[in-house]
Amino acid sequence: MPNLLKLALLALLFLPLHLSAQDSDGLYNVNMKFYHLDLDIDIDKPKIKGSIYIEFVAVKDQIDELYLDLGEGMKISKIDGASAFEREGEEILVKLSGRPLRKEERGKITVHYEGVPQNEQLDVDGETVTKGLLVKDRGKDKFQSRLLALAAYPQAGYRWFPCRRGIGDKVDSVYVDVTIPVRFSTAVVQEKERKIPYTAVSNGVLEGTEILEDGKKRKFKWRHRHRIAPHHLTVAVSNFAKMEVEYKAKGYSFPINFYIFPEHLEEANATINRSKEIMACLSRTFGPYPYRDEGFSVIELGLPLGLDGMPTQTAVLVEDLRSFHMYQVVHQAANMWFGNHISPEAWQDAWITEALATYAEATWQEYKRGLNVYQIILDQKEYYEGGKLYLDNINEYSQERLSKKGMYVIHMLRGIMGDEYFYQTLKGITELKRGKSTYLSTQRFREICEYYASENEPKDFKYFFDQWVFGEYYPTYKIEYEKTRSGINLRVLQEKIEGQKQFFEMPARIRFTLEDGSTVEKVVQLKALADQTIEVELGKDFNSLEFDPFNWIFKDLQYSREILSSRSPIENMSIKTSQGRRKIALSFASPKKQNIEIQLIQKANGVDILEDKILQSQEIKKVKGKKELSFKLPVPPKSRGVFELKIIGKSDVFSKTIRVTQLEKRFK
Repeated sequence: MPNLLKLALLALLFLPLHLSAQDSDGLYNVNMKFYHLDLDIDIDKPKIKGSIYIEFVAVKDQIDELYLDLGEGMKISKIDGASAFEREGEEILVKLSGRPLRKEERGKITVHYEGVPQNEQLDVDGETVTKGLLVKDRGKDKFQSRLLALAAYPQAGYRWFPCRRGIGDKVDSVYVDVTIPVRFSTAVVQEKERKIPYTAVSNGVLEGTEILEDGKKRKFKWRHRHRIAPHHLTVAVSNFAKMEVEYKAKGYSFPINFYIFPEHLEEANATINRSKEIMACLSRTFGPYPYRDEGFSVIELGLPLGLDGMPTQTAVLVEDLRSFHMYQVVHQAANMWFGNHISPEAWQDAWITEALATYAEATWQEYKRGLNVYQIILDQKEYYEGGKLYLDNINEYSQERLSKKGMYVIHMLRGIMGDEYFYQTLKGITELKRGKSTYLSTQRFREICEYYASENEPKDFKYFFDQWVFGEYYPTYKIEYEKTRSGINLRVLQEKIEGQKQFFEMPARIRFTLEDGSTVEKVVQLKALADQTIEVELGKDFNSLEFDPFNWIFKDLQYSREILSSRSPIENMSIKTSQGRRKIALSFASPKKQNIEIQLIQKANGVDILEDKILQSQEIKKVKGKKELSFKLPVPPKSRGVFELKIIGKSDVFSKTIRVTQLEKRFK
């Protein structure tokens, strides 16, 4: 489990997430409204010195104090607007000057502070990740340059400026002034040496710069006029090369800015060139970009960040911009809608934002290459372990589960709702059409889904959320069918794996391929039963049948069996896979002597394989009794593929679709 996220969520467990929340000590007796940070950053000896002006509103009468948090290594010299202050560890009690504030009355203080943030080094998915004040030196001699960045996502903005912990204490806007020495570094750009000035980048839009101290220093004035949580603030300083593209949509446009190490401009070209498409895809999925009046930025840090980067507001931080890390930009950009603009109401609701950001990776592939490649991304994110999305115990938290299982739950939700209502729901949430709160709970998410899906008839998704969000595991099916004059008799056998408490109820699609090559789709309702028989009316002859062909149900489909007669059935069929489904162990029994044919078919993917192809066909003569076989699929560890295994006897035909996943990353 990534320790960083676990620690962050442990902190959230004990913090109210509504701005108006209070506890017995008065820790949450005010709502923070506005921050103005004025920082002076020393590049050579990394250190912060500056102030933060804070405006707040009392949530009850007789407020004469408030609490702030500030990380170790940062010292407060004075607080304007306070008669006194006390500090214990990272907690600061501020005694306000003047008379106590009345409810809804506005107050203000200015905290003067300085120091070096105490960093955390944590293991995130096997990588050592540093949070706090990040420093990276690049190059040698005249090409030497330095990066400084203040980054503390998640839940650690207090490590570098006085604020309040937690995701619930959003301010309405924030100003960030950053003063740095006027400095240049030499870099080779397009085979020429160039002097690149140091730039300070923060959230929102740069509204101006100011030269100070007779040209020795420059102040960068950043303004962000949207609600923002402290941990979504960032500052990055280096000799960045800035590249800008303009994203245009109906009725508005905004810049997409890239702050890149100048020596990496060439390798960033693919991501820069795709950025408008990424924004178009995400806008189509989630609605208009919520910060379109200020633009969107991508900042290269050259440091391992874990978590696929950091979604600081209006600006995402990434390790680099090489094309095979483009998914990091997609993932973190999606957080601008769900994560930054729309935030979890409580720590248990964090699965929604993480699931949707991961789902964006799949929709990006669908946008570029279609549903077949979209499905490949889903294959790579399969999660067959136990565990819930909405947790009862913080110690059960798993970022992998929230990301992978959560992504598939969003996919299935799209399946049961249909595209029209699904996308209406996502856009309705981000555009605040179903309420003005920018906090989203699991219960509210379900209610909004039901509202949009109920346009023609009432929908109740309680069963879905109970199974997939509040429950564990997945259904395990065996499908059997027999043709009738009007269609088929379908039998669905459902098994429980160890630890599974319930059977699953789900709608399922069945696709029939007719004799003329056309297809017809039927939807059946699978009940939470061990054994269910369903009559499916078709009224036409068909050649083949596929159960849940587009994997709208996350499941283990052990096999599909077409029953031709009852004379010579194949019994005890078992098809097991391992090694990313490359290795297949097949066993069955034939009570009567018969010839059995085994076929391996490579399925079309719509990209480089345009039609199904039989790779292997083997007939086993005079089989009687138990038979065991094993073989490997011809797929290298860095590749993927979809195959169908068929076992054909006299009286029945078994088939299983095998989706081979990538075992090794192509790029590391």
